[in-house]
Amino acid sequence: MIVVADDLGASKAVNRGIISSFADGIVSSASLLVGMPYTDDGVKRAKDIDLPLGLHLRLTEGPPLTKGPSDVGLCDAGEFLPPTRLIRRLMKGGSRLAHVIQAEIRAQMNKFLTITSKPDHINTHHHIHIHPLVLKLLLNEAKDLDFPALRWPMEPFFGFGGIKRNSEVMALNILAHFGKKPLRDSGIMTSDHFRGLRLMDGKLNSKILCETIMKIPEGVTELMVHPAYGNNAAPAGEIEAKALCHYSAKDVIIDNNISLTSFRDAYNIQ
Repeated sequence: MIVVADDLGASKAVNRGIISSFADGIVSSASLLVGMPYTDDGVKRAKDIDLPLGLHLRLTEGPPLTKGPSDVGLCDAGEFLPPTRLIRRLMKGGSRLAHVIQAEIRAQMNKFLTITSKPDHINTHHHIHIHPLVLKLLLNEAKDLDFPALRWPMEPFFGFGGIKRNSEVMALNILAHFGKKPLRDSGIMTSDHFRGLRLMDGKLNSKILCETIMKIPEGVTELMVHPAYGNNAAPAGEIEAKALCHYSAKDVIIDNNISLTSFRDAYNIQ
């Protein structure tokens, strides 16, 4: 099982939650936002404890690293469009939009590679890489720059958690189904199973976490989490941080002969 904590670099509370959930809990890898106000703080904390890092590529939050033409419509007032507005823009498509997105993807990947020469994985904020246009561009750049693994957020429709995310689970499953061939052709690895979408919004307490771990199938499973801790931490993030560091989670992992690992170690990538 690869327990991946997203959003490293989003805030000091998120950084603290992720670091403590790795040092004292079951988090085994983290996804870093580059070009954000607390990126450097997150990087320093991660390096101090040898936390495996992947890139949490963002096209839906914060400022871009590149200076694309303003009329393409990827940004508003110097910030990326939020997810729903970006999806509407992606539906219009166009070669100029693809060029701008490709340049931004490349820039964030290159920035990340100045932090570590051995990325553990890549995924995206709000899972925007599952969109066909973004997926094609991301796979090309990830293969060229030797990112070994990609998150594939396809999880069972029925499972632990709340119903709030059901529509998101369904939409991502459909897009992931049609993206399987490009992913397979790229040669980039992914986990056999994925969990975490329906466990967001404060649902991932220690009881649900243990039940989820006990039910994971054979193979490699990625569990996506979002811990946070301390001042200004979101309540949902604090719930997750407490659950991830609770002794019961470690006991269940041992009792069920589960190995905690990173993507690179899971697939013996040097």
